[in-house]
Amino acid sequence: MAEFLPHERQDQPKVLVYTFVIFVVIAGGVFLFARFQASRKLPGVGMPVVPGVVRPGDPNFEYYKSYVRISDVKATLGINFAKSRIAIISGVITNDGDRKLEVVEFRIALYDLYDKLSKERISMPLRPGVGINRPMEPLEKREFTVWIEPIEQLWNPKRMEIEITGLKYH
Repeated sequence: MAEFLPHERQDQPKVLVYTFVIFVVIAGGVFLFARFQASRKLPGVGMPVVPGVVRPGDPNFEYYKSYVRISDVKATLGINFAKSRIAIISGVITNDGDRKLEVVEFRIALYDLYDKLSKERISMPLRPGVGINRPMEPLEKREFTVWIEPIEQLWNPKRMEIEITGLKYH
């Protein structure tokens, strides 16, 4: 008759160690890839960095902000090719000052029917390399259009706020 003795598996601890090492290497690779992607900016994606833009709190911003006007603002609802709802905000930027205006950045806040903040976006419709590729001259008016997507069903196109948050002039 055959007798079966308990057999100790000597390679089981090796398999656990190898599995753990492989897991650590893959997790480290995913972590490094995610860090690399987060620090990398693709052209045309995200907010561009324009040196020399003055922001609220800077005396130069406060001085020239009173000469920049945003008027005739209209909000319309549109549908893009992916069948999602988009808000199309358009209006006119007026440079009433005596300097050339190179950058205008503003914050657009959209609200729903219950006056709850629905969507918020920082936009830079006037900047180098976009649209008419020259600064706005003194007393010049220029139209702008900004798309915001996706928009919720209860968006109220009659309730929105536009605030100038950055300027560059010379």
